[in-house]
Amino acid sequence: MNAFRLFMAEMAKLAGKKGLLISVIAALLVPVVYGGILLSPKWGPYDNLSNLPVAVVNKDKGALSDDEPINVGKDLVADLKKGKDLGWEFVSAEEAKEGLDSLEYYMVIEIPEDFSQRVTTVLSDNPEKLQLTYIQNEGLNFMAAQVTRSATEKLREKLGDKITEKYANNMFASLGDVSEGFQSAADGSAKLNTGMTDLRDGTNTLLQSLTNKAADISKLASGAKELQNGVGQMASSLSAKQPDISKLANGSSQLSAGTKELLSSLQSKSGDISKLAAGSAAANEGTGLLLQNLKDKQSGVEDLAAGARQLGDSIPQLKAGTTGILTGLKGVQTAIKNEIAPGTQQISQGVAQVADESAKLGAGLQGLSSDLKAYLEQHPELANDSAFMTIYGKSQAITAAATDPAKAQKLQVLSQGAAKIAGAFTTNAEPNPMSVADGVNQLVAGQTSVDNGVVTLSQKVPLLQQGTASIESGWNTMVGKVGELHAGTSQIAAGNQSVNTGWTSLTNGASQLNDGATQVSAGNSSVEKGWRDLTSGATKINAGMSQVSDGNATVEKGWGDLTEGVTKLNDGAGKLNDGSNELSSGLKDGAEKTGAIKAANDKNLSMFSSPVELKSETVNKYPLYRDSTAPYVLSLALFVGILIMSMFINFKKPEGISAFSWFGAKLMNLGAIAVVQALLLSTVVLLVLNVKTGNPLGFITFAVFVSLVFTGIVLLFASLGNIGRFIAFALVILQLSTTGANLPIDMLPENLRALSEFLPFTYSIAGFKALISLDSTSSAFSNVGVLFIYLLSFSLLSIAVYMFSKTKNQPKNLDLAG
Repeated sequence: MNAFRLFMAEMAKLAGKKGLLISVIAALLVPVVYGGILLSPKWGPYDNLSNLPVAVVNKDKGALSDDEPINVGKDLVADLKKGKDLGWEFVSAEEAKEGLDSLEYYMVIEIPEDFSQRVTTVLSDNPEKLQLTYIQNEGLNFMAAQVTRSATEKLREKLGDKITEKYANNMFASLGDVSEGFQSAADGSAKLNTGMTDLRDGTNTLLQSLTNKAADISKLASGAKELQNGVGQMASSLSAKQPDISKLANGSSQLSAGTKELLSSLQSKSGDISKLAAGSAAANEGTGLLLQNLKDKQSGVEDLAAGARQLGDSIPQLKAGTTGILTGLKGVQTAIKNEIAPGTQQISQGVAQVADESAKLGAGLQGLSSDLKAYLEQHPELANDSAFMTIYGKSQAITAAATDPAKAQKLQVLSQGAAKIAGAFTTNAEPNPMSVADGVNQLVAGQTSVDNGVVTLSQKVPLLQQGTASIESGWNTMVGKVGELHAGTSQIAAGNQSVNTGWTSLTNGASQLNDGATQVSAGNSSVEKGWRDLTSGATKINAGMSQVSDGNATVEKGWGDLTEGVTKLNDGAGKLNDGSNELSSGLKDGAEKTGAIKAANDKNLSMFSSPVELKSETVNKYPLYRDSTAPYVLSLALFVGILIMSMFINFKKPEGISAFSWFGAKLMNLGAIAVVQALLLSTVVLLVLNVKTGNPLGFITFAVFVSLVFTGIVLLFASLGNIGRFIAFALVILQLSTTGANLPIDMLPENLRALSEFLPFTYSIAGFKALISLDSTSSAFSNVGVLFIYLLSFSLLSIAVYMFSKTKNQPKNLDLAG
């Protein structure tokens, strides 16, 4: 059965079911109703801003400016009452706080008490900026917060213009005072110019006197410099030899100290050398004793090694014994578990059954005896029947025997005893010291531990043998090394004795050397002291001459600096005189020009307060707000409509139908409905809602194509059942804020921008936007290529799902809903 035949068969089934047909028609209207409501041209987001309640609190107390009262807060409130930018409500501070706490106000604007007072500080040395406080309740609505924040910016600009206008007005008003000040300054500068001329004459006379005496001052400085150089050479020569004299004295002193230290060291170490000799002799004696003790213990180490070898030889026999015991115990354990325990259980159960059957037999015999007795009483003539009476008598005897309490008690005791025997041979969950089986299990566990211990011991014995062998070998080696040590200590003792004798001779020689060095040091110290006194006197003479020379040089330099300073003073006085002439002239001109400035009119003040106007132009302007949301609404309506429609179609492939035929039939089923819904939605949008587009035919074609692309996407998810539809719904949610619906894609975070490139709504919204608001058919159909890739990719994935999914056992002539 090919795809087209399947498609026609299911369409025929759809036409034959009125309830299903009505549901499909209702689903087709979902995108139309959805788009019709959201694309209504009757509203926009900024149509009802006056309904946003915003509280205004005016605390401004007013102020005086040039003895005139001003109240900027009152003027601002009056301006707000005239307009309907927002829903202004003028309340007290308490009412504003209560309204903000109760979520009544979107924003509270507070005009502080010193609002007007700060205006008066515009021209002061420390002007204070005006502060307009506002509190936003952004949590009520983000868009409302943006609108109210924009309104506060407009208020700030309006207040800024008024303050600038006030500043300009005051500035123009004060220009008259400035002109009078310029005139007064011009009069003063003329007097200043006269004084500057007198100053210039005085500095000329002073400069001439200083220049005449400069030669004499230079000669005095040169003579003092030559004298200072001669004295300096003498002091320098003495000072140059002073280090050599000091080195000689220090060297002899150090020589004396060194010989003294040498003698002291030799004497202090004499005792240590003696102790070293005695200690080396004692060490030699100790090594001899150590060598003898090691030789005495050598036989014990050999016995230890032999014992370890014997222990290793006996391990196999011990291992065989423990293994045999463990095997026997496990055999007993197995017999108890498999033979004895089941047998005792059977005996216990059998005795219990005998007791129960005996009780039942006694009850039955009692009933039989009672019946025979009742029968005899009803037929007294049977008392003469010997056969009957024999049977009656035996039944009474048997009944008495079967119901004997003593026998029943013995059977009960027998049953309890059998149960105890069975319990003794049964392994219990809790340890039972009276249980034979538990005892045997404990023996098996204990013997297993013993057997494991023997195995471990057998593994450790080779290590023990190796260790004792190493000890034996090491002991023998140590005996040899200690012998060598003893021989060495003997040599050390002999050498230290020789050192002690030589040290005594060296100490005597050092004592004689120290006496000579002490005499040399005393002589050199006297020579150094005399040379130092001579050098000190020459240095003092040189210092005095240096001061004289430096003083004369300073006088010469000071005379030159003074001359240069007076020269500069003279030049400055000339420039100051010229400048005072220019200042006087400039002040006169300033007074004339400022006096000519007229008072500013309203146009001038307006220019100063707001010198810049914005001139704007908008291209591709939205005629109505709904045109900005139409691309997103159309994409969402088409996708959701197809997703709802998929709920009325069976996608489970039956046996005997190829995956390609079934996919083709379902694509035609869902695609036909998709085309119809796209045409219906386009008709309503273009004709009923009158959405403007430069290419209506292109709009309809693009809408049909987008609907078919969404059909391919939904077809894949619908073939996966309800889980797939859930994934499709999640895909819709994912695209709500990542495909340019609320924010431009360029404004999204980097990870969301990258994600938007892989979402179909990105390209459907861009295409509809190009057709509706940008009037660019080429831009719209540039997105068709990407959308075609989505259609092809999801169609191939759907075919793959049908090829590898399990088929459903059902007739081939399925209806549309399965």
